Amino acid sequence: MKNKVGRNDSCPCGSGKKYKKCCLLSPDDIKKPGIPIEVIKKFQKHQHNEAERERLYGKTRPILHANFKGHKLVFVGSQLHWAKEDKWKTFQDFLLDYIKTALGSDWGNAELKKPFEERHQILKWYDAMCRFQQSQTKGEDGIYVAVPNGAFAAYLSVAYDLYVLRHHSALQKNIIERLRHPDQFQGACYELFATATCIRAGFSVEFEDEKDGSKKHPEFIATHKGNGQKVSVEAKSKHREGVLGYPGQQDTDEGVRLRVGGLINQALKKKSTHPLVIFVDVNVPPIVAERILGVPPPNGIAKALDQVAKGDNGKDLFNMILFTNHPHHYGRDDEPDPKKHIVSVISQNQKIILEYPQILLDLNQAALQYGNIPAEFPADFDK
Repeated sequence: MKNKVGRNDSCPCGSGKKYKKCCLLSPDDIKKPGIPIEVIKKFQKHQHNEAERERLYGKTRPILHANFKGHKLVFVGSQLHWAKEDKWKTFQDFLLDYIKTALGSDWGNAELKKPFEERHQILKWYDAMCRFQQSQTKGEDGIYVAVPNGAFAAYLSVAYDLYVLRHHSALQKNIIERLRHPDQFQGACYELFATATCIRAGFSVEFEDEKDGSKKHPEFIATHKGNGQKVSVEAKSKHREGVLGYPGQQDTDEGVRLRVGGLINQALKKKSTHPLVIFVDVNVPPIVAERILGVPPPNGIAKALDQVAKGDNGKDLFNMILFTNHPHHYGRDDEPDPKKHIVSVISQNQKIILEYPQILLDLNQAALQYGNIPAEFPADFDK
């Protein structure tokens, strides 16, 4: 991972300016008379903290919070949330409340009244998370410290992705509605991940008009804030029988096959004049992912790519495909969250050439940051 921010990189503060023209203190600045050494050290510490935050969480806006008259205030985009200070001792405490607000407490309470097997997947994760918390012991400060299981990690990851999108003004009502719908939840959840990944990589996102049925179009257009490179983004998640509420009998581990070539070809049918990045959730148990994604080619990925349609003169219609596997839902409640996998395939024979190919590496890095969720509220700058 990148250990420090370069002078020409976007400033970690989220201003959109280059680091050297924003928060970076130059040697000349340090030499200027009248700047107290305490101020210089404070800014240098701030620069270090921002660089570390970007290394872990990408090019996201800082967490904005304050304490006021016994309350914790948290700003998410244009929204203000508040609670008693002792309720949100950590940032993750806030996230566990935020997801309820984002999805709607009335909807969540209605789901909880249903028999367990009929509940939405998110509420099943919530149930498992609560049972997991009850099995842990609080520290003297009243805070749990434990390695999360799959259900806890899944629930918290959805909460954080919702927060990231809202904090960057990219959370649409449409995706909330799809997340609530059992038949659309899996695809919406993965689109949430793809959007948050683009934001972490330093992109702004512009969603296509879903009401425009005159043509097939990608999920959204992402524009890199540093160089203006635009890419079309598609997100596809593989449905498997008996998994995440999909009907049927779940396969044994030995019987699971990748079979995502059809999903990729569906993505390639979406018309766009921009380079194309496709996110593909293979949705397999972790032991299968080791067999398919965890070994060098030739592997399951190579076989899937053989089935992918080509353009004119055999050119690839995609610029990069990110194959991911987030197997939270395959984990047992008494085991840690299963290992994640990501394999990025960059075309060497692209139909639409990228002006700034570095952005593909930015996307790969941001995808690897999935699961990194701040635990604490950041310290105030003046402390």
